[in-house]
Amino acid sequence: MIYDYISGKGQYLRLPQPVSIQIDWEEDSPAASFRGTFPMINKEFFGGNIQVTDDSGVTAFVGALDEIRTSLGNSAELFLQARSPVGVLLDSEAMPATYPNPSLQILFSACAKPYGFHLSEEENEFIKTSYLVEKGKSEWQALNGFCKKFFGNTLFADGWTLSMKEPKYPILILGNNGQKILQEIRRQSIYQRVSAVYGKEQNNWKLAGEDAETKLMGILRRRFSADPQATLQKALKKEETVQVLCAGAVAAHPLQPVWLHGESDWVISAVRYCLNGQGELTRLTLRKEKLKCG
Repeated sequence: MIYDYISGKGQYLRLPQPVSIQIDWEEDSPAASFRGTFPMINKEFFGGNIQVTDDSGVTAFVGALDEIRTSLGNSAELFLQARSPVGVLLDSEAMPATYPNPSLQILFSACAKPYGFHLSEEENEFIKTSYLVEKGKSEWQALNGFCKKFFGNTLFADGWTLSMKEPKYPILILGNNGQKILQEIRRQSIYQRVSAVYGKEQNNWKLAGEDAETKLMGILRRRFSADPQATLQKALKKEETVQVLCAGAVAAHPLQPVWLHGESDWVISAVRYCLNGQGELTRLTLRKEKLKCG
């Protein structure tokens, strides 16, 4: 991997061989994160971006610096932390407003376009139902909430491009003559299951969804949510997982389908790339692809 610092003026600085690296991509977070420790260099960092390029020249990560830390002691080290561009939409608060006849383009122009993002969809149909952006909502929550409410789709971020189209990836084969597995940990987190979820209707909370299988297990755990079905699905996603450790930098992505030992009903939930004294390692968290409530 090659690591570059890009200043606000667009100047590139090749960073030295790192002491350690950790890059995370997660299904539940639109922003990828980078943490890197490098030998101290004689350079003053002020904002800017970090870019990571793999050996084939493909950009594996690019994002704005969130934190710069120096450590002086037995060794002088530089710590850099960054997130992909969409992090700014998570940090920035949306302007509280009621949109009487909203459209995707109106919300995008208000919440993301001012930061330099592009939208792949050209949909500009006006919705006859008003849309409320409450105080305290982030730009991402406001825009993504609109997409989920009126289009039934989640928003995805790829660099500076936003889209409601779920990215498509080739099947990743693990084990069985595919990617070699160094370690495999299977986990069943029963505490994640939810038996009932309540949704709000006309200022009253009403039962909106149940998981009969969870209730048969003797588990009674309820949630109150603005999106009851999504809450039930999220609970099931986290119940049964497999963590797979592989050598090297594995080209993998959240939501990528996986064949695990010949089983085709797995999908990647999270990817963590690490570089340290033990070399390069990639840890994949897998979940079941098809989920059904009770």
